[in-house]
Amino acid sequence: MADDAKNDPMPQAVPGPQKPRRRGTAGRKAASDEPELIGLELRPAGLNKVERQAFAKLMDAIAERRLLPGVRLVEEDLAGIFGVSRERIRRILLVLSQHDIVRLEPNRGAFVARPSYRECRDAFESRRLIERHVVQTLASLGPARRRKIVENLRLHIENETAAVRADDRAAEIRLSGEFHLKMAAYAGNQRLVRILQDLIAQMSLAIVAHTHSHDLDCSIAEHGSLLDAILAGDAEAADRLLVAHLEHMETALAHGLQDDGSLASVLAKEH
Repeated sequence: MADDAKNDPMPQAVPGPQKPRRRGTAGRKAASDEPELIGLELRPAGLNKVERQAFAKLMDAIAERRLLPGVRLVEEDLAGIFGVSRERIRRILLVLSQHDIVRLEPNRGAFVARPSYRECRDAFESRRLIERHVVQTLASLGPARRRKIVENLRLHIENETAAVRADDRAAEIRLSGEFHLKMAAYAGNQRLVRILQDLIAQMSLAIVAHTHSHDLDCSIAEHGSLLDAILAGDAEAADRLLVAHLEHMETALAHGLQDDGSLASVLAKEH
C-alpha cells in the first residue's frame, strides 16, 4: 500500500487502491501539504503493471464492502472481467493470500478472508506497538509542525463525520483506517506505514464481517481527543488515548466475533 507525496511522505497504499483522492461523502479538502493517501493500497511485489491494476481494483472492492468476507473469487470470472489470463489471476490471488486478504483453499478456490479472533488479536497487538511510537513521535514535534499536522487531520475527521451522517459505512471504515495511516505518514517512517497498511487492511475485513457501524461510533470523538493531545505536545496523554482507542475497537470486534451468527454461537445461547 508507496510513492512519496509532494511535501509529506506517504506511500501509495491498499485495501483500498489508488485513484485520485476519493471524496464520496467527504467534505472539505485538506491543506496542500497533507500526505496524499487514496485508499489503503498495498504495493504488491512480483506483479507487473497490468496485474497491479487488477490487484488494486480487487482490493478496492473488498475494502469498500462490495466484495464481502467469504465471497468466492472465481478465476475464470475474474479473468473475463479484467481481460487477463487465468494464470495472471492466480498470481494476483496468491499475492492477496500472502497479505491475508484472500484465503486459498485446496480443491475449493479463493475466498475473501474472514479474519479469526486470534488473527484480529495479533493484528491489534502489532498495531499497538507501531501506533504508540507514531503518536509519541508526533507529540514530540515542534509546535508549528504539530499545528499544521493537526489542522490537516481535523479536516480528515470532518470527512469521517460526513460519512457517518450519510450512513456510508464503506467510506466510514476506509476513512477511519486512512486517519491512522496519515498519522504514521506524518511520523516519517515509511516502512512502518507499509506494515500498518497491511494490518489495517485485515482489520477492515474484520470490521465488515463482524461489526455494525454503531459499534465504532465513538471512534471519531476518540480521533479528536488524540489530536488534542498531539497538539498540546503531551506524548503521555497521546499514548494513553491511542491505547484506549485501539482497545475500544478490539472490544467491539471481540463481541462481534463471539456473536457472529454461526451455528456454534447461536446454539451456545440455548445451553
